[in-house]
Amino acid sequence: MRKLGAGAITALAVAGVAGDAWADDKALMGLSTEIPITVEDAAAIEKGDVSLKLRSTFDRLKLDGGRNRVNLDPEMEVGVANGLSLKANPAYRVGNADDTRQGDVKLSAEINLLEPKNGRLGISLEPLVDIPYGSGTMATEVGIIGRLTQPLGTSSRAPRLHVNLGWRRLIDPESDQRENRFLMVAGVNVAVGPATAVAFDILRDQQQERGKADNLVEVGVRHVIGDDLALGAGVGVGFGPDSPRYRVLVGVQRSF
Repeated sequence: MRKLGAGAITALAVAGVAGDAWADDKALMGLSTEIPITVEDAAAIEKGDVSLKLRSTFDRLKLDGGRNRVNLDPEMEVGVANGLSLKANPAYRVGNADDTRQGDVKLSAEINLLEPKNGRLGISLEPLVDIPYGSGTMATEVGIIGRLTQPLGTSSRAPRLHVNLGWRRLIDPESDQRENRFLMVAGVNVAVGPATAVAFDILRDQQQERGKADNLVEVGVRHVIGDDLALGAGVGVGFGPDSPRYRVLVGVQRSF
């Protein structure tokens, strides 16, 4: 799987270098729906627009038992007003790890307070609720994610810095579970071709089980075909005792 992720990134990079067509700047520099890596930007889709995505991650875990986990992560986002979109995200995990054969439906609203353009800082908020389903004992979570995006220049293709901060609260946790947990991600994305951009991030994602957290460094490639189709692939390397050994990310996003 690690070779597959590296191969996908290489293929997208070669396609971007070879392509002549210039992609739409917003589609190219956007980092919505975690394509190609975890960090997201602070931009919102426009009123009346629809975005569909299918993303999958493979985690190779550091466990004595099952070590393989695949997360299937589709999402629909609809722009319902200027600066406001609604999202539905029914994810499901398969494999032989302990937390597989289960999933959650995330319902959220993306509220864009400032658009990151002309060198101006962008700010967005996403309140959410996660409703679990499948095998095992699980509880509903509520929370909010704040995103900051700072363009490093006034060009629409200027590199961008991103910070994501998230808080989640578990409703009725077990004794070995956190009631409150936090997500922290920092990253950057840079255009490297007419239709290709690369992204890097570092993240810490506290898990529901007390004392455990995922720490990863990720790199990915985003390639845009036309104005409405984006492909993404990335790899991540974990550090710390509880993190995955590595992660492979692939995804596709279509806008209407």
